[in-house]
Amino acid sequence: MYKHVLHDHLDGGLRPSTAKELAESINYKPLLDIDNVESFFDRSSSDSLEEYLEAFTHTIALMQNYSSIERIAFEAAEDMHLNGINFYESRYAPFYSVNNELTPLDVIDAVNSGFKIAENTYGIRSGLILCGMRHDTKDVINVANLCLEAKDKIIGFDIAGPELNFPPSLFRESFKKVKEIGVNITIHAGEGDGVNSIIDALDNGAMRIGHGVRIIEDINNNKPGETAKKIIEQQIPLEICITSNIHTNMYENFDSHPIVDLIALGFNVYLNTDNRLMSNTSISKELEIAKSLGIDNVENLLKYSASDSFFD
Repeated sequence: MYKHVLHDHLDGGLRPSTAKELAESINYKPLLDIDNVESFFDRSSSDSLEEYLEAFTHTIALMQNYSSIERIAFEAAEDMHLNGINFYESRYAPFYSVNNELTPLDVIDAVNSGFKIAENTYGIRSGLILCGMRHDTKDVINVANLCLEAKDKIIGFDIAGPELNFPPSLFRESFKKVKEIGVNITIHAGEGDGVNSIIDALDNGAMRIGHGVRIIEDINNNKPGETAKKIIEQQIPLEICITSNIHTNMYENFDSHPIVDLIALGFNVYLNTDNRLMSNTSISKELEIAKSLGIDNVENLLKYSASDSFFD
């Protein structure tokens, strides 16, 4: 069985050892005097999604030249391969690495170069979803325009960052533009905001929902509401990330996470990692968590499906 990860942030998945080495190479002071890099990036006690996202300031600082980005992309794909994954969809906000040395296309090329090295070495196929940051309107517009220029180098478009007060509808024109040229769309929704954010994502062309766990709020006495019913009937994939949802303080513990109920209700659930560094996780760890919750045949949550994949 081919195994597939749909939702993993490149800047949230650096190896701790690599983060330390890259920090030393550019004299990045916040990391230089840190003995335990894993603890520095650990966000298991975050009070909110916003607090969780603060850690990305430091990883992005390490992704400001071609070779560093290439290395991080290669290692991400390599780590996925070592966890038994055959298809890996990664996402990144490219303009956060643009500087005097790197254009947006350079950033994409660096990521794809790392992915290609991993493919040639291990056979794993990797692709890049471009992220616009929803709290930065200009960034979303720029990334959508970049999708037009780099259509053949990417596999999709997403908006990430804080969901609350930044609904997908704010970027309706960007989604419309991207959809018209045939770029696949996934949208973070139903994580930091409720069911309305999922409705908004679907209205703006989302083929998959990033996280989407709060669709459980549209279930009443085991009966799906209108939106939940639509998602079940159309088998719209939910990109579920258990550990991350606990660390962003959405749920108190693994037992209170709704993944078991979502599966029982017939939702099309995929298991994912989200941010391997910040959550100190891997897809193997997520599988073990799912298994501990009593989910049977957990590897089916990674099963490759051509209809749900953004690969050609």
